[in-house]
Amino acid sequence: MDITAILHDCSLDGETGYAATCAEFPEANGQGETPQAAIENLREAIRDIIDYRRDEIRKLLVASDRIEVIAA
Repeated sequence: MDITAILHDCSLDGETGYAATCAEFPEANGQGETPQAAIENLREAIRDIIDYRRDEIRKLLVASDRIEVIAA
């Protein structure tokens, strides 16, 4: 699965580093001193969101349901 990262150079706002957001997971964002660091921080945020959502779904499963993790 490809995820779209949107990078913002914070020096344009008088700050340092970079901020990253995600089109597919708008609640995820990352920060870092370099573009690569901001993207890695964003990856971690996306993983955390997916893990949280899986945990929430597990709470709603009935005995006959199961979770299959797939690559998209």
